[in-house]
Amino acid sequence: MPSSRTSSSPRDVAEVVFRHKWKVLLIPTVVIGAGLAVALFMPRTYRSEAKLALRVGRQSVSIDPVAQTGQQTISLQQMGRESEVKTAIDLLRSRGVIAKVVDRLGPEYVLRGGPDSERAPLSPAGRVLQNTLGAPLESVIGAVKSIDPISEREEAIIEVEDNLDVDAERDSTLILVTYSTKSPLGAQRVLDTLIDVYRSEHLRVHRNEGSLGFFQEQEAQFREQLDEAMRSLRDSKNKMGVASIETRRENLENQLQSVELAFYQAEAERDALAAELVDLGLKLGELPERLVASKRSIPNEGADLLRDQLYALQVRQADLKARYSDTHPLVVAVTRQVDEATKVVDGQSTVRQETTDDINPIHRELSLLLKQKQSQFASLDARLAALAKQADAVRSDLERVNTQQVEIARLERDEAILSRKFHRYTDNLEQARIDEQLQAKSISSVNVAQSPTLAEKPVSPSKAIVGLGAIALAVGLTVATVLGLEQLNDRVRSEDALEQASGVPLLASIPESKSYKRVLTS
Repeated sequence: MPSSRTSSSPRDVAEVVFRHKWKVLLIPTVVIGAGLAVALFMPRTYRSEAKLALRVGRQSVSIDPVAQTGQQTISLQQMGRESEVKTAIDLLRSRGVIAKVVDRLGPEYVLRGGPDSERAPLSPAGRVLQNTLGAPLESVIGAVKSIDPISEREEAIIEVEDNLDVDAERDSTLILVTYSTKSPLGAQRVLDTLIDVYRSEHLRVHRNEGSLGFFQEQEAQFREQLDEAMRSLRDSKNKMGVASIETRRENLENQLQSVELAFYQAEAERDALAAELVDLGLKLGELPERLVASKRSIPNEGADLLRDQLYALQVRQADLKARYSDTHPLVVAVTRQVDEATKVVDGQSTVRQETTDDINPIHRELSLLLKQKQSQFASLDARLAALAKQADAVRSDLERVNTQQVEIARLERDEAILSRKFHRYTDNLEQARIDEQLQAKSISSVNVAQSPTLAEKPVSPSKAIVGLGAIALAVGLTVATVLGLEQLNDRVRSEDALEQASGVPLLASIPESKSYKRVLTS
């Protein structure tokens, strides 16, 4: 049964090592020897490194000429620097670029890692190891590949994809490109070809085929439309008689403002004049039209005439009394006439006042002033009517100008839109010409900051890593083997293990030695 130990002393460990001394010596020797063989004879891998710098250039802007005739649109997409770097990395890793590299170099060149003359020569021991292990290994690899057979070109493309590494630091426009293969010159040449193909593809990808012809056609079309719009605008202005609709409107607005101001002033003057007319009318009603100019006393000729008539009646009364009695009707009538004439004559003065009157000068001046104010009032009424008519005429002109402005604004808007489109297509046409020339001369915003390097020191296998790995593997494998064998061995080798296995106390033990062994076996 397996032994169980609660603790291990140095003596026990030494005893275990001594029992497995050959395994402890053999396993590390074999593992370290294999590691040494790998470090010495395993095929070397060489790496070439290049750096590409992306400048801000014309490829940062993408011009899309795809549009409908008559309603052309241009899509200008400004890419951020991070997305531009990512695009460049994706293009470098793309299968299309790698396939062109393989086609240019040939699948055999890529799979061999370069021509035979460029590969590092093998030592005699390496050739022996390659002949011994290489043939069986190649047979195994060939059998695995025969399950899903592929062409040499496809195998070469996969080889480049597996050994190509493209990366860039964050917030940097510098792209690091590395390629690893079996020879330093082969790695350098593959990487150099890759960069050359990428630069050509970079120019092609960031350029639209046919854009020059498209922009030439659209530029000519918009030139004709712009000329027609300018002619229509000119003819409309000539027909309306305006050079600038805004200047015309401003003049009419100033004129209307002046007319309205004059109208308000005249209306205020008329209201003030009406109040003056009312006041003058009241004053004229209070003043007499004529005044007494002179007064004199003259004899009263009427009174004298009445006295003469009275005297004549008295004479006749005396004559009638002389001929008739007092009761005679003639005498009574004459007497009554005499009495009445006497009363009248007694009421008359011997003199009378004679007056001379004339026109009142104040009344006359006020009347003249009233006439003047009435004339001014009538003039103001006529002026107000003329101003109102003038204001209506100006408003009519403004309405006509507003109607004309709509037409002029529409024509100017069409002319401005066509002008912007025309200049945009003119600029894009020039850009397309520049793009073609840059494409023809292979000028782009991609600069080779560092050409592919020729590194003569292999990157793998690393002797230090292989050595440390062989030592670690030897130690681990040896320890695992010894411990595994000890766990599988059920022999009892100590007093404690025997007591635990039998369940009874141990009374005595015979030391392990040759003399005791002979006694026990005799």
